[in-house]
Amino acid sequence: MKILPESRLARVRPRLCATFAGLLVALLASACTPSPSTASPQGATAPRQDVAPMQSSATPAATPPDAGSVLYFIYDVDGDGAVSYEVANGSVATFWFGHAFELAGTRYYTGFAWNTPQKYGKPGEDEAGPDSQVTLTEATFTLTGDKPDRPWVFKGAEPWIGTVGAYGTAPDVDSKRKPLEYRTPAGKLVLAVPTSTFATGTSIESYTVLVFNPDYEKSEDGQVWASAGTVITGEDNSAACDEGQVMPCVSNRGALAFSAVAGSDLPTITVTATGTTISGPGQTRALGAADARQYHYDAARKAYVEK
Repeated sequence: MKILPESRLARVRPRLCATFAGLLVALLASACTPSPSTASPQGATAPRQDVAPMQSSATPAATPPDAGSVLYFIYDVDGDGAVSYEVANGSVATFWFGHAFELAGTRYYTGFAWNTPQKYGKPGEDEAGPDSQVTLTEATFTLTGDKPDRPWVFKGAEPWIGTVGAYGTAPDVDSKRKPLEYRTPAGKLVLAVPTSTFATGTSIESYTVLVFNPDYEKSEDGQVWASAGTVITGEDNSAACDEGQVMPCVSNRGALAFSAVAGSDLPTITVTATGTTISGPGQTRALGAADARQYHYDAARKAYVEK
């Protein structure tokens, strides 16, 4: 993982702290009275890098780093708090999704971002198409709680954990659905991020699957986070069917569930859908239990594929 040196962290601290002047004033009032909870942990052997919380709150320990901080720790380019900006040679980085979770007694927060490729061709040669994916990246923090104003400690960042999307953009995160988690027997976390896309009059609901491995040093690829593909769960073509005049109108939604697999650390994914689907020329039918789809993790492809 990419660890930023203290000298670089020092450059961003003034900007991060400025946002929380009100909180700091309150903290200064109580700083005169020493508290055991703010003491450095016993046996600390190395300085730690920390980041201010996203915003002032009555419980700052529960507030994760903001999007601008996540982008800085990944790309080492100060965007002055922006959630999307150019980072290198025409490549634009954009904050995508943040997730807090607990694993083996440790509280984590990971901020995910994506960036477009750097541009080297002549004008018009770098146009995005259906196969133009973007790079998914991440920065991970741990919650220590020993510093009330800076409870989140920077753990590390990865400039590449896979590729996603099309036409030079990542799928939208669907805030109407909650992310789903699965903890594996070996101590990994499988995270399904609800996503959606829209193309040629059809809305597609899906989940982008990500795998967190805290024992990355023992893994073959050495990755902490890795993209494990996309699982489609539903579609709606109402914007293209013209009330059935162009094609049959269909709409369906699916529920995603994890289940353990004997002899495999990563689970099977099952999608059970309800609604309608096209059954033939000009015909539709209702979806039922028999239409459930299963996906298993293909180690060769490093992605979930339908059985």
